[in-house]
Amino acid sequence: MRRLGALFWLALVLLASGYLALRLHDGLGFRTDLLALLPREEQDPVLQRANDAVTKALGRRVLALVGHADRETARKAATALGDALLATGQVEQIGEGIDVDRLKRLGALYFPHRQSLLSDGDRALLAAGKGEEIATRALSQAFGFAGLVDAGLLRTDPFLLLPSFLTNLPFPLSRLTPDEGMLSVTEDGTTWVLVSAVLAGEPFELDLQDRLVGAFDAAVRDMPGVTVKRLGAVFFAHAGSKTAITEASTLGTLSLSGTMLLVGLAFRRPGPLLHNLLALGVGMTVGLCGSLLLFGELHVAALLFGSSLIGVAVDYSLHYSASLFDPLSGSPRDRLRHVLPGIALGLVTTLIGYAALMLAPFPGLRQIAAFSIIGLVGAFLTVVLWLPALDRAGRLTHGAWMLRAAAGLWSFWEARRWRGVRLVLVLGCALAGAVGLARLSADDDVRRLQAVSAELRHEQDEIQRLIGATTAAQFLLVQAADDEAALRLQENLAATLAGLKAKGSIAGYQMPAAFVPSARTQRENRALVARALDGPLLAAQRASLGLPPADPNDKGPNSKAPEGVLTLGDALAADSVPFLRDLVLGPGLHVVALQGLNDADAVRAAVAGTAGVRLVNPTADFSALLAKYRHRALLLTGLAGLLMLPVLMWRYGWRGGLWALLPPAAALILAPAAVGLMGQDFTFFHAMALVLILSIGVDYAVFCAESGVEQQPVTMLAVWLATLTTLLSFGMLAFSAVPAVHSFGVTMLVGISIAFLFAPLAARGTRHNETTNNARLL
Repeated sequence: MRRLGALFWLALVLLASGYLALRLHDGLGFRTDLLALLPREEQDPVLQRANDAVTKALGRRVLALVGHADRETARKAATALGDALLATGQVEQIGEGIDVDRLKRLGALYFPHRQSLLSDGDRALLAAGKGEEIATRALSQAFGFAGLVDAGLLRTDPFLLLPSFLTNLPFPLSRLTPDEGMLSVTEDGTTWVLVSAVLAGEPFELDLQDRLVGAFDAAVRDMPGVTVKRLGAVFFAHAGSKTAITEASTLGTLSLSGTMLLVGLAFRRPGPLLHNLLALGVGMTVGLCGSLLLFGELHVAALLFGSSLIGVAVDYSLHYSASLFDPLSGSPRDRLRHVLPGIALGLVTTLIGYAALMLAPFPGLRQIAAFSIIGLVGAFLTVVLWLPALDRAGRLTHGAWMLRAAAGLWSFWEARRWRGVRLVLVLGCALAGAVGLARLSADDDVRRLQAVSAELRHEQDEIQRLIGATTAAQFLLVQAADDEAALRLQENLAATLAGLKAKGSIAGYQMPAAFVPSARTQRENRALVARALDGPLLAAQRASLGLPPADPNDKGPNSKAPEGVLTLGDALAADSVPFLRDLVLGPGLHVVALQGLNDADAVRAAVAGTAGVRLVNPTADFSALLAKYRHRALLLTGLAGLLMLPVLMWRYGWRGGLWALLPPAAALILAPAAVGLMGQDFTFFHAMALVLILSIGVDYAVFCAESGVEQQPVTMLAVWLATLTTLLSFGMLAFSAVPAVHSFGVTMLVGISIAFLFAPLAARGTRHNETTNNARLL
């Protein structure tokens, strides 16, 4: 039966290896988007839809400023950079803003409805009965020194209302000016030319990042003397993914190398080393294969955290191999029979801890949990089904000093002579725990979860300063019965937003109603123009301009204009305002994009009384969710402990179960306290590390509780080795440059060390030791 199981497991491992080889050949898909690790707001699908749409629109934008003292050099370099980006095939659009061609397309869209379109300033003047000011302004523009108005436009629009409307449209990139088909700004003798693009795919696709950023860097290298500043999610994602992948490779290599060296030095035979590598390799293979089957792709963080599985997956093979030091060890199957209860119970408790991660609504953490659960089961089955059949090693006679050193910790907790030191240690831990927990504070700001390139951040700030406030991720979501109602709602909101802009709460805003007024407003504008301009002033204005009297059949302002109004559908179909499509998510669902949001509370308070309008601040919302799930992570830790307790009590009795839970419980208290003592803020990832500290700490406690008196040195040697390999894996994460990973690693480093320190206490409350010893002596 055992042989059949071993063969069946071999077939599964071969299938997993083949599938993994096939995926490697086709290219593994890794996500680098930080937000993919975070929870999604499932209670409000409309809000989630808006968040996704705005994030996607902003994430696909790429901006660059090409600067040089010579204007022509800057323009040529900008053209070359744009061509290089187009050549990658990863860009679907180059150029945006108010260039001449776009102004012509805008004119073609708006011209038939020119009587219905008024800038806010012109509408206010006409409502106040000051039409003469508009007429005088048109004359000054027509006869001024730099007048650019042609006779055709004056004949059809003698008051120049349409140019005034176009000029006052709230286009982004406000400091840039059209310059022969390009947008540029000049500062301190340097001409900066804008190169803008829209990505064809997601900025978090590794292949797109490599191609686009590689082409961008190559193009910049070919521009000596030219300064280039870049802005876009793809650049930040590329820098972050390279850091994560490099760290995963480096930390994984160091962890594996350290584990191999440790096992080699401890056993001094190739057999135990090869057995541990086999268990580890199978665990990693089936873990990665299973995760790809379940999710289709993996997050880079799952790869980084998954590399830490090395320190846990070898625990079972280490305990089996450590039994070679036991003078009473028999055949390989006898050794397996002796350690099987401990490693099986350790597996169950560890899986309970990892299963708690599956309950967290974090896609990335679910991937990590699945990777670890499948990998640990794979390593366990390899030990149970294969190692006894492969093991040809005899009992190890070396290492007496290692056994004595390993047993020293157990002696510390048992020997009477150490009672005073133990008391000092316990009181010191209690004092440190109290002080650390008192100093502990939480920080759930999502922006602190990833390492951001200081150079890219500086370039982003410089671009925003040079071109003016750019649209940020914060926005107002407007929800109404239809587009007309949504446009009217925005028009009613305009005065509030203007007041917020005047107070400095925001730098600017763009709303669909500014580009396409509601049908009601367009009809009111038409009536206002007829009453305040055409009636009293049109004849005199045409005479002043040297134009003949208006022809009744002409489609000029004095004629009967068609009753139809400009609709959002017309504007979207014309595609003259490309970012308008990003502001209209669907019928009645619009976005008011905010620029330079400086006071979110003031904006939220200002719109609080307006039904159908709410401020959406993804950063603040995600931070609030992190706080919510940080509390949930602590509850998951408590739940995992409660689920483990019946299993431990079933094995050791109620008293023994409590003692077995004492070492990881001490780690759960002291690890956050250490975070507080180090002056760090407690985050969600600190909290999630506690779940694993509990499961791994119980693992060590179980091994100690299962040990008989004669086997204490061997057991502690195995626990020593298991702890060191765990610290080599999870503890190495403390050196990560990614703050979220660093937080996780620091907590694991401290928590696992404390759980190991108190692990021998687990044997105090169980009678199982005496039963085992008596049975073996008989």
